[in-house]
Amino acid sequence: MNDGPQLASLALMVRDDAKSLFVRHAAGPFAGLWTLPFVGVADVETAEDALERLLREYLNVQPGPYEFLDTVYLTANTGERFIANAFTCVDWQGDAKFPASLFDDALWAAPADMHGLDLMPELRDWLLQVFNGQDSEPALADYTSEELLAQIADARGEFLAAFDAIPRHLRSEPLNEEGWTPNDVLAHAVDVEAYYRNESRRCIEEPGRAWRPFNDDEWKDVHSLRPVEDEGALRERMEAVRAETRTWLQYLPPDALNAYANHPERGVIQIGDRLATIASHDREHATQLREMAQAAALRSATEQYEEQEEDQP
Repeated sequence: MNDGPQLASLALMVRDDAKSLFVRHAAGPFAGLWTLPFVGVADVETAEDALERLLREYLNVQPGPYEFLDTVYLTANTGERFIANAFTCVDWQGDAKFPASLFDDALWAAPADMHGLDLMPELRDWLLQVFNGQDSEPALADYTSEELLAQIADARGEFLAAFDAIPRHLRSEPLNEEGWTPNDVLAHAVDVEAYYRNESRRCIEEPGRAWRPFNDDEWKDVHSLRPVEDEGALRERMEAVRAETRTWLQYLPPDALNAYANHPERGVIQIGDRLATIASHDREHATQLREMAQAAALRSATEQYEEQEEDQP
């Protein structure tokens, strides 16, 4: 039995947008760990042969140009040691696809974004050296459903308190320079929560999916075409959306909140981070509602003054 390090070939696949493929192993000695794609080198093949086999048979792409980059030393969960020949790969043909039994999650990330990815330490250190010795980032957040539910409940309480401070007869009146009414803000909060929950669900169910940010301009266009909802209907819809969010989070597997997705602006993000945005979004618009309450108070004072002036002989 050979107890020495095993030889492997590792692919640093670099797309035109400078992003590289990272995968999470579903089974074997690296189960649950994120790495660059790699495969063991058989006794009858060279490191280059193994690399091409990795690309063709495991990732289902046709190899393009590749070049030896460096040697990486990796240690598996089982204690097995690997010496990996790392190759830079470019201009391959096809889209990388693989069975879930091999890799259960994957994403494309730029060097500057990989800090958000829970890579095995040896590989992270090596990549930091490769990409100009960047400093490491703080540890990733560990999200739980209980904490997220508490955050979004507290933020919603703050939001509704700010909304309720606005006189009822002014809640359907524009109270800021953008022409928003308090009821518009209520509808916006409902729709953003539903979107973030559903997009989070899609990213969890479709490993490797890129996060699609909420588009405020599109929302305004759609909202302007909707039949006007009264406050009662909006509150009912808000409670229904929150009930669905609450139920979904309560039954979500704990590790799902720490799953990764690519964000077009923020790079690698965790699903829990996106769900926490529901709370921060409510707080942001609570501030907007408080400003509307001030505008409403000023309007009421002005109207009273004008009425008094009219009553003067």
